[in-house]
Amino acid sequence: MLKPWISTSVLPPLPLLLWEAPPGLELILAQEGIAYRNVRDPHPLAFHAGRFVLYDGAKVAAATVRERLSPDHVALDINLLRHEEGEGGDPFAALVDSRAHRASWSVGRWTLTERVGRVAKAPIRRRLLERLRQAVTKAGGTWARLSPYPFPYRSAFNFRADLDEPVADDYERFARARRPVADCTTHFVSTHAYGRHPRVLADLLRFDTQSHGHYHVIYRDAEANRRNLDRAHRILDEAGFSPSGFAAPHGRWNSGLDDVLEGFGYLYSSDFQLGYDDYPFFPWRGERFSTVLQVPIHPICEGLFLDAGANNGRVIAEHLAGVVRAKIDAGEPAFVYGHPERRLARYPGVLAALGEAVASEALLWRVTLTGFARWWRWRSERAQAWSLIPKSDGRLELQFDDWDASYPLALEIQRGPHVSTVPVRSARTPLRLDVLAYERRAVRADLPSPLPAPRSPGLRAAVRSALDWETVTPLHELPAHSLADRVKKGLRWWRDDPGKESLP
Repeated sequence: MLKPWISTSVLPPLPLLLWEAPPGLELILAQEGIAYRNVRDPHPLAFHAGRFVLYDGAKVAAATVRERLSPDHVALDINLLRHEEGEGGDPFAALVDSRAHRASWSVGRWTLTERVGRVAKAPIRRRLLERLRQAVTKAGGTWARLSPYPFPYRSAFNFRADLDEPVADDYERFARARRPVADCTTHFVSTHAYGRHPRVLADLLRFDTQSHGHYHVIYRDAEANRRNLDRAHRILDEAGFSPSGFAAPHGRWNSGLDDVLEGFGYLYSSDFQLGYDDYPFFPWRGERFSTVLQVPIHPICEGLFLDAGANNGRVIAEHLAGVVRAKIDAGEPAFVYGHPERRLARYPGVLAALGEAVASEALLWRVTLTGFARWWRWRSERAQAWSLIPKSDGRLELQFDDWDASYPLALEIQRGPHVSTVPVRSARTPLRLDVLAYERRAVRADLPSPLPAPRSPGLRAAVRSALDWETVTPLHELPAHSLADRVKKGLRWWRDDPGKESLP
């Protein structure tokens, strides 16, 4: 456990001051909506903005900390949290890990497999912040955050539909089944699949519709991604859409893709090979945070059940509706996804079950992913713009440096497992913590935990990875700049030649 140097102080209990702190800590504080400031120049005057200083003892010596801080400060060495993880490694490095792996879940009698982020980041966030909360409150501090949702909502629901294949009849069946959740459905369209289906595009104009790329593939090469996304953007724009969001085919993410999304000025993306079942976050790019928000979803879709051999929609509906109910009960974003073509269009009971799961939730925000991304970006801007200021009569005052009433905001004050929600209606809100009403809340949603799936064995898998093998892009559009490009193009030509045996 962190061991603070305790003193009585009139310094603000919030914001937390970060001194040489790792980006993973900044990422989760921003996710949680906890006020913080980065101390760039560690002059003693720079520490007057807050009482609690979170420093990295691996970079800053304890003697230097004592020299720069006053007796009124509480210094917390977050390096101790690394040691508490034991053999789990550096939790702050894990929080910014962008690698993916194949994972499997056991759901009933089914084993489901998908490629997702290598690290489940939400449990790490919860563990680290709970330890910080205990240390701060034990030293007399206050643990408070901006609510994850506009007041008075306690959770949010969205259904994400990925339109990958040109099966217009299935889209029409899906559209009929979508009615119970149509107001909170976001569609990500592959324009190669539906760019030549004006009836489908005309219907989608009534709903939140974003880009899924042109061809249903993500490349390692940034220029290939740029061409693919540019083509999709132009087709959507010409059809009357204004795309500002993206979801990567197969949930695949890489820094080259992120460069392209930044270049387009997109607000958000939703890629489960980077993060899943978590609050939104801005990915760490090595020297800075991306400007493109990631909005995670639950990564298990109906296709994983069908691939595993399930032959009816009941098990799919029970799983997705169960996930939604568990996340609502825990106050987490309840974002799930699926595919209309050949799947949900033929299992309308899945969307009906989702509609039933959310129908009676009065404090649930039914929202599009685009609407949620706009809210979260606004909330993130507030994270470094508020403070809790102690007053002489024992009260605290919540103060915003730059007040903005674009959304109804709430402050959540936590004492152990109990939380009090205070609506915020102006730049100054007085608080007396001992008279607030507190309620007990669930800590987290109880979901199946993923395990690493066996790696694809053999030389063939290694070659496919090295060549960034895919069969979606037409042969004539494949580049031939590098040796790997030329080998891939040659193998594709060989594979597609009707006189040859197909590449397995």
